Amino acid sequence: MPEKLNSDQESALKRHGNLLLAGTVMTYLLVTMGGVVCATESGLACPDWPGCYGQIVPPMRIDAIIEYTHRFVALLTAPLILSAAIIGWRKFRSIHLLSWPPVLAMVFALAVAVFGAFAVLTGLAPGVAAVDLGSALIVLLLMTTATVVAFYSHNNLNFHERLSFQSSFAKLSLGTLITTFVVLDSAVLVAASGSLTRCLGWPLYRAAWAPVDTRSFFEMLRSFLGGVTILLVATVVIQAWRTQRAQPVIPRLAGLMGLLFLIETLIGLVMAVRGYSEPLLVIYVALAAAVWGVLVALTVISSLTSPLPVGAPHIKTQAVKGTV
Repeated sequence: MPEKLNSDQESALKRHGNLLLAGTVMTYLLVTMGGVVCATESGLACPDWPGCYGQIVPPMRIDAIIEYTHRFVALLTAPLILSAAIIGWRKFRSIHLLSWPPVLAMVFALAVAVFGAFAVLTGLAPGVAAVDLGSALIVLLLMTTATVVAFYSHNNLNFHERLSFQSSFAKLSLGTLITTFVVLDSAVLVAASGSLTRCLGWPLYRAAWAPVDTRSFFEMLRSFLGGVTILLVATVVIQAWRTQRAQPVIPRLAGLMGLLFLIETLIGLVMAVRGYSEPLLVIYVALAAAVWGVLVALTVISSLTSPLPVGAPHIKTQAVKGTV
């Protein structure tokens, strides 16, 4: 078990955890707004950058407002990630799971900003667009990881200096996380123009409902991988409630992920039968991003409570320096 934190260390860790949580929430909103921009086809509503038609205030059109809101959320998110990176590096450098993720998140967030500008000015090839979406998902992964570790440290639980995937459940969670990332990020590589598949459109998307003979090999491969991932998500939920009762937060997170995923699937079914509407698209994309975030948190927590190999170190809480 880690040593008991003193009051200064508790204060420092709690403040840093709150900063990380704020950055994570804003990152989630940023990923969601990116999907909303894509789903509503608002990406070219403002043909210039960083302004909109050369103005600070965008035209009072819904597509321009959506695109500009996405930029505004990005503007608010960047300082939070940067602050978390600087404070984490200064105060918690010896705790790698606290100090490194925000630093790496800042690098990927910069990539997202650059790709976003190019998308507006020149457009993005599918491969580059996949890197853009993947970078955004990785930013959310990194910020969520640091946030979970900060709150685990603050609550003085038994956790490790590095992630461990020795237990069967931790391996299952990691495998589900990887396949989910591939399914989400490969969207832009297989989707036709205007398809929801490009916009976190999973588990249900237009390509999945097209006749087999009209779909490409990669579309069918992604559909197959999506089906496998659905089974993995269901298995994670079941196994969490069967085998992880000793860590109550794990079954609760798994249940939340399962509920979000079920609602997302039902909305996808409604849109497949009745047609697409912008309000449902927005909710669908927001749920897809939420499922990803909760799955990341679940994977990190399961790895922090998974047994470590013999001789692996635990976090030394005395390394926390002063207050934030």
